[in-house]
Amino acid sequence: MTTKSSLTFEHTYNIRSYEPRMDGHVSISSTCNHLQDMASRHADTMGFGFHDLEKSGHLWLLSRLHIMMDRLPGYGEKVRVLTWPSGNERLVANRDFLIHDENKVIGRATTSWVTMNSVTHRPDKPETVLKKRFIPDRDRALTFPSRAVKRLKQGDHATTITARRADLDINGHVNNVRYTEFCLEAVPETWCDKNRCLGIDIQFRNESFAGDEIISSCTADEPDGDMNTMLHSLIRPVDNTEIVRMRSWWEKR
Repeated sequence: MTTKSSLTFEHTYNIRSYEPRMDGHVSISSTCNHLQDMASRHADTMGFGFHDLEKSGHLWLLSRLHIMMDRLPGYGEKVRVLTWPSGNERLVANRDFLIHDENKVIGRATTSWVTMNSVTHRPDKPETVLKKRFIPDRDRALTFPSRAVKRLKQGDHATTITARRADLDINGHVNNVRYTEFCLEAVPETWCDKNRCLGIDIQFRNESFAGDEIISSCTADEPDGDMNTMLHSLIRPVDNTEIVRMRSWWEKR
């Protein structure tokens, strides 16, 4: 698929004892942490990491993430993640990932990022921010299943979460992986006992900060093949702002 070059980066992660859940497998959000780390590592080596963009008054913001796993690894395993920039589309820069165990590919992901102007709080075109550096269109590990994640209008299950200082990232906003965890927090325990989340498609629509009260809602959606799905939303009730919308895919245990 993608050959080794300056446009390709890989790193191996050891699954630590604090990552698996009670079933012995890591959560989907743990894998998302690996992807976030990979994107940062590679951007740094290519000259457009956090500090590089900071100099021009910009910052990277994740706009959308879609990941599908064949299985989730467990404690003691090693996973090798491969990533590459896969081209720019209007106001977003795309980045794709392959996740391997010791034998084969076990997961695929695609992401879209915006280069946000820290003064205007609006995105600037990536090719302009990246000093017109040419990023060719490349093979995609995965494609987004729709133009946008379907909005959840009314959830069957809900819980209220208050964002903490510990949830913030280097930009001072709630970290994108925390939003995944917030969405999954509303899923009933009885559902989680019988199903395991193997995929998400999450769209980040607005920022939130420490102290914000957020309502996490979810409801079962139509099955996708042999997998069940759910729709999720995060709403800040004080101003009725939609923070996140997400769809998740589940296999029966």
